[in-house]
Amino acid sequence: MPGPTPAAARAGGVLLACALATGLLLSACGSDPAPAPQSTSQSADAPGAARESIGQAIKGIDAAVYAYGVVGAQLSGSAQRQAMRAMAVLSRQRAAFELAAGAPVPEAAVAYQLPAPLTGAKSARSLASLLEMKLIPLFDQVAAVTDGATRTLALQASRKAAQRAQRWEPAAAVSP
Repeated sequence: MPGPTPAAARAGGVLLACALATGLLLSACGSDPAPAPQSTSQSADAPGAARESIGQAIKGIDAAVYAYGVVGAQLSGSAQRQAMRAMAVLSRQRAAFELAAGAPVPEAAVAYQLPAPLTGAKSARSLASLLEMKLIPLFDQVAAVTDGATRTLALQASRKAAQRAQRWEPAAAVSP
């Protein structure tokens, strides 16, 4: 039976992860103050930069998967299925990025703060588009500091996020 110390540590870790992911949802993702390396040369810092970028992408995915659960609850029919497909794709991408990290990554937080309340299908669609737009720079950063299969994964993830964002745009929405 776990004692209070591990439980307190877990609660602190969840709060920290929540604070980090909330920043991803509420701020412009990809605006990391440290400049990204422009090449994939074999410098001593390259593996650390790659792990850090992959970790940030995973945190962004975790926040987006949570938000898509809330978005999906505001939608119905094909739009709801689209949100559930996005969650599934992001979950698979998270697993692939976790493998690429080569090290354990923090678990997702239990909950995240959304940037605005959802009041119906229109605001849910807007949030879904925003989620995807905030993931793109995170994936692009991974691509900038990696090579090989990880870079390919990041580029594909970025392209798919852009496609999903476009599908969520109000002009693409079908009126109920």
